Amino acid sequence: MGIKKRITNFINGEKETPLLAAFISGFMPMIFLYSNNYWAINSFGHLLVFILSFFGISFAIYLSVFYTMKALGKSKERLAQALLLMLLGFLFLFLLHSFFLSPKRGIALVVVTVFFGYLVWSEPRQNYKKLIIFLFIFSSLSFFRTLVHIYEDMKPDYWLKQKDDILSAKFKATPNIYLIQPDGYVSESVMEQPPYNFKSDLYDWLKTNEFKVYDSFRSNYPASLTSNASLFAMKQHRFANMLFPEIEMANAREVISQSNPVATILSKNNYKTHFIAEDEYFQQNKKQEAFDYFNIAIDDFPYNSKGDDEIRDVFYDFREVLNVDDSHPKFFFIEKLLPHHVGFGKTEASVIEERTNYLRRIKDVNLWLKEIINYISDRDKDGIIIILADHGGWVGLKSFNHLYSTEDSSLIKSTFGNIAAIKWSGYLTSNYDKDLRTNVNLFRVLFAVLSDNTKYLENLEDDSSYNVKLNSFGLKGVRKLIDDTGRVQF
Repeated sequence: MGIKKRITNFINGEKETPLLAAFISGFMPMIFLYSNNYWAINSFGHLLVFILSFFGISFAIYLSVFYTMKALGKSKERLAQALLLMLLGFLFLFLLHSFFLSPKRGIALVVVTVFFGYLVWSEPRQNYKKLIIFLFIFSSLSFFRTLVHIYEDMKPDYWLKQKDDILSAKFKATPNIYLIQPDGYVSESVMEQPPYNFKSDLYDWLKTNEFKVYDSFRSNYPASLTSNASLFAMKQHRFANMLFPEIEMANAREVISQSNPVATILSKNNYKTHFIAEDEYFQQNKKQEAFDYFNIAIDDFPYNSKGDDEIRDVFYDFREVLNVDDSHPKFFFIEKLLPHHVGFGKTEASVIEERTNYLRRIKDVNLWLKEIINYISDRDKDGIIIILADHGGWVGLKSFNHLYSTEDSSLIKSTFGNIAAIKWSGYLTSNYDKDLRTNVNLFRVLFAVLSDNTKYLENLEDDSSYNVKLNSFGLKGVRKLIDDTGRVQF
């Protein structure tokens, strides 16, 4: 029997299908959620919770209503009408939550839903089954996209493989290491040029306090996940060879907080490693393992986390663990969500407003950085302190599409130019850092210094910077925006 005949028989059949209606009402929002948020929810725990939530609620509602009406002796016509109403109600709630968040769109959706319900009310049995088929078809795109994500999740990440034996590096010096990451803080040369046109006092303050400031420094990727995945892997990933590259990169969170070469090398050299973040964004998929200590535990945030449900005072959390267990050298990754990149308003007025807000946050984070640096310096004269942003501030950009498509060199530098300054505390005795220009090579240079071994500098990664680019079909590919020498190219 052909598919068309099967569908016709299903629509015209006398049998009611509450189980199928319940299934599609749970499946459609869950597969839509996975297709759009896969990399933040790709753990077994998330799958179990969402199955119980989406399908449990759906089956409980449909079956309780259906069998209650059946027990009351309602006709098949009334049962079909009940199923149709529940499907329409589900579809309304799904669309309202997923696509029609503004009040005006919500009102328009109510009108359309009521009108649609009126049109199909005359034949409830046939029409609710037609609606079930439509919802399955509507879900197919999300289902395909989720299958692509699963493939990208399961395929080997060959890009992580190191070119030498740096995983076995033996340190000759083991100072405490403090990596402080002010999110979206640009380099001095970018800050003083358009579209910023601002002079921050932080760079000179850092120089006065024995920091080596690396101007014209830049990130290799435009956003936190992609940039930090490359940083902690000490490798260029070029968006991990995804079939459909996204800023939300495949397995970036796993590389950052579950398993990475940096944490492995530090642990082999007897370091206790600490991951101190302002929110749970990097740990959103609940797979954290790489570090000995996380200030945000897996149980501290819900499975339906948006990435900012658990907000922490990172300075406070840092002070709480700084002097715990002094028998081991310590590594701290401390993320501060300031000044943060700009938001998008798509108008020239909003670009000006976002620049103003960004510069206000620069003043706030400058005070915070000085306070935490002074706190560390007063208590640890020999520690290495690294100030390294994940990427630029995005000032001047109007939208994500603008981020992907701009060919304005000042905006490209705004995207990638980031602050980098290191207080070496006497451990940099040779010219190990002469080729340190981008985030991807920071830890390789640091480990070469601590090992006093130049061989680890022989395999520095290419310093190019990459972004995704929209093509004429609306799909994204990977392109090199800045080459190894720092030249912007198109």
